[in-house]
Amino acid sequence: MKLGKLKRAGKRRAVAEPGAVHLPRIAKGHRPEFYDDPAIDQLFAIVTALTGEISVLFDRLDTLERLLIEARTLAADAVEAYLPDAKAEAERGERRDELLRRVFAVLEIYAARKAATT
Repeated sequence: MKLGKLKRAGKRRAVAEPGAVHLPRIAKGHRPEFYDDPAIDQLFAIVTALTGEISVLFDRLDTLERLLIEARTLAADAVEAYLPDAKAEAERGERRDELLRRVFAVLEIYAARKAATT
């Protein structure tokens, strides 16, 4: 079985190329437990998810800054002086909500599995 590549389509949406295999977002089975208190495992999973998100964010930011500096289209203080308009604020809010859904997904999975066992 060969996995297909994902390509970007529009605003950060990845779509599978034809013939690609779709993998589920939630793994089957139980999450590994490292601590006696499941809340600590959940917190660890959240921190790990946040670390991944931040890493991707830093890479993308670094790429943008390098491209803008290379093209000489960005003044040194332009980012600090920027004031977003209402549309930009709304888009940021949507992106923030999606980030929170991804980061705290572990709690939803845990609650669903706990409800299924009771």
